[in-house]
Amino acid sequence: MAPRRPLVTHGRISKDHPIDQVIGSPSRGVRTRSRNLVSFCEHYSFVFCVEPTCVEEALADPDWIIAMQEELNNFTRNEMWVLEERPKDKNIIGTKWVFRNKQDEHGVVVRNKARLVAKGFAQVEGLDFGETFAPVVRLEAIRILFAYSSHHKIKLYQMDVKSAFLNGYINELVYVDQPPGFEDPRKPNHVYRLHKALYGLKQAPRAWYERVRDFLIMQGFKIGKVDMTLFTKEINGDLFICQIYIDDIIFGCTNEKLSHEFGDMMSREFEMSMIGELNFFLASEGRNIHPSRKYCRDLLKKFKMGDCKPISTPMSTNEHLDADVDGKPVDQSTYRSMIGSLLYLTTSRPDIMFSVCLCARFQAAPKESHLTAVKRILRYLKHTPSIDLWYPEGAKLELLGYSDSDFARYRVDRKSTSGGCHLLGRSLVSWSSKKQNCVDLSTAEAKYIAAGACCAQILYMKQSFLDFGVVYGSVPLLCDNESAAKIDKNPIQHSRTKHIDIRHHFLRDHEAKGDITITGVRSEEQLADIFTKPLGEETFCRLRSELNVLDWSNFM
Repeated sequence: MAPRRPLVTHGRISKDHPIDQVIGSPSRGVRTRSRNLVSFCEHYSFVFCVEPTCVEEALADPDWIIAMQEELNNFTRNEMWVLEERPKDKNIIGTKWVFRNKQDEHGVVVRNKARLVAKGFAQVEGLDFGETFAPVVRLEAIRILFAYSSHHKIKLYQMDVKSAFLNGYINELVYVDQPPGFEDPRKPNHVYRLHKALYGLKQAPRAWYERVRDFLIMQGFKIGKVDMTLFTKEINGDLFICQIYIDDIIFGCTNEKLSHEFGDMMSREFEMSMIGELNFFLASEGRNIHPSRKYCRDLLKKFKMGDCKPISTPMSTNEHLDADVDGKPVDQSTYRSMIGSLLYLTTSRPDIMFSVCLCARFQAAPKESHLTAVKRILRYLKHTPSIDLWYPEGAKLELLGYSDSDFARYRVDRKSTSGGCHLLGRSLVSWSSKKQNCVDLSTAEAKYIAAGACCAQILYMKQSFLDFGVVYGSVPLLCDNESAAKIDKNPIQHSRTKHIDIRHHFLRDHEAKGDITITGVRSEEQLADIFTKPLGEETFCRLRSELNVLDWSNFM
């Protein structure tokens, strides 16, 4: 057999997706069913680079047989299960194989990975599983960790737990079929009783979380009061921080020696893969290249916008999108795919948040005008592929909230759009752009309601920082409308305020408690303006820069 190297093709048969809409290299896709007039002989030596679609295909390849055997050997080492006679009155869960190629940063296949999973859809609630919820860290919590570590110049590291869900113990009596292709010939009717969770089981994520939580607590860590995925520990005046993101573990300490000791401790308890120093989280093209750049290129390729003309803002100031009832309809699936891809990008690109959220309102019946607006966002990404968040070292941890709103700009139902952002010094950690669920009668009312949403996020962040040992007093909430501030400070019932829902007045209550302070700010200094309306190029670029959303190509 020829030496391993990447499969190179210049064309590929595609049944469901046009080849120009495939993200990444088409040569790395899974194999489809056999087609006539296709010669597989010339690619025989590279068959291991193609992922099998069924167990029969995998059993015909020695490389995949080895991968499946490695998975089963891992089960034996971890004491996952025991073979028993098939019970007559128990639900037996089926199993299946899932095959994936593991690639290096250059896209070269370096390992064949076979994973045995349970058919969790066959589980019966109350019999095969009980509670299934497992906490997942919020992205704001990750950004808070980044900002805090940057302030204290803490070096963060990242570890990956291999086959994390297989480490969790289950309390229920669960039986699964023998792995397809690897049945015991002497006991073909026997089934496995599980001691630990298997991928695909509904309780597997919760079982893994409870296992790692209990282990860290035994080591003296304290679990976060708000964020249940955050664990902290004080060691001789040094603060150790550990954040669990499913099977990824981010950790760091003011004493770097303790970080290395933690890595050794985790490796003794679990099978770990030490990724090293954390430069970019959830990166998509390697640790030394910023993630959004490749993602932007892939988006442009997927939606045939690779040769589009770049533009400097994501939305025109003259844009007034509405339902466009008489407009020409466009393909709903394509439009939704574009919106979904862009919404994912907003987690690290706040500069497109307003534009994407506005276009997302028309997914039920998209028209050409809406598609044109989405394509303009893609043209903007073509102009700014390397823009992303920046967390400077040594920045102050001063917590600030900016709140803003437009007034009845949305013509369909005349509901206003609330925008808000929260900074720790110069580090942007939270932002939002959301249509209000009520119709406002004045600009003051719209901005008062927006300030309430901003206040709720501030309270969450204040509580989160208690786990880091940081206590905030009254946090400034900056609003550029004097009337909205007066509504908060003066509980006067008059024609402009008497109808406001009582739930929006909790802002007034928390200012009275000293949790926040409504502070005036000039409109040109209102950073949340970028989340409420389209802006001209000069204003847009200035606010983007003040939010520390910068072009990373200038730092490389």
